[in-house]
Amino acid sequence: MSHPTDAATPTQTGTLQFVARHERALWAFAIAALVADIALTTYGLANGAVELNPLAAWVIAEYHVLGMTGLKLGGVAIAVFGRLLIPDEFGALVPLALGVPWALASLINVFTIASL
Repeated sequence: MSHPTDAATPTQTGTLQFVARHERALWAFAIAALVADIALTTYGLANGAVELNPLAAWVIAEYHVLGMTGLKLGGVAIAVFGRLLIPDEFGALVPLALGVPWALASLINVFTIASL
């Protein structure tokens, strides 16, 4: 016997279907957010901004833009591998979860650069 909350609600199902239909666009969004974050971080650092993430700061200090790009591409590789493990109905959430933090970081970078 199943519990009434075990089944997906029509709204949840509709949302997942919508997201699944747009998976390619979500991957494009994630990659665009990655590029924006790298470009804005590079520009900000060159103009006096400071990287607040200690791991990223170390990688950037040691390996510059190539290191930062490698760090981001490592995240993409983990996401792609994770996507292979997730059922198709939820798989499109992977690029969304990857792209949103990078888009937010890009937005923070814009405000940081504007305040320099």
